Amino acid sequence: MIKSTFNSKSSILETIISDEVTIDEIKKYIISIAEYKNLPNILKIMTDASLGKLPENIKPEEIHKIVKVNNLPLLKRDLICHALVVSSPKETAFGHLYKDLSRRDNYYFNIFSTKEAAINWLNSF
Repeated sequence: MIKSTFNSKSSILETIISDEVTIDEIKKYIISIAEYKNLPNILKIMTDASLGKLPENIKPEEIHKIVKVNNLPLLKRDLICHALVVSSPKETAFGHLYKDLSRRDNYYFNIFSTKEAAINWLNSF
């Protein structure tokens, strides 16, 4: 499951991924960010996926599908800073693959093992 709330105090879109999520769920979540009109033009996202996991049979090619969909919100925002918190080697490896594939001038993405480190990084923008 993917659940998001915008924290107006910190100006961070806080997302929690729990349990196993599908590629389609991730794509729908990204599309919802693109369609959400009340988010700031400089958007900070903290995704806590430390309790979530990718499907067992995920292939690296499927990360390309996520990267392709990720371009939608990038077209509608001046800047997106996205921090991902993970706790397993598999999600960390796929996070690094995603980071390498999603390099854009207006998109900063980084992977962390704690929420505190992720928030500190986001607050540097």
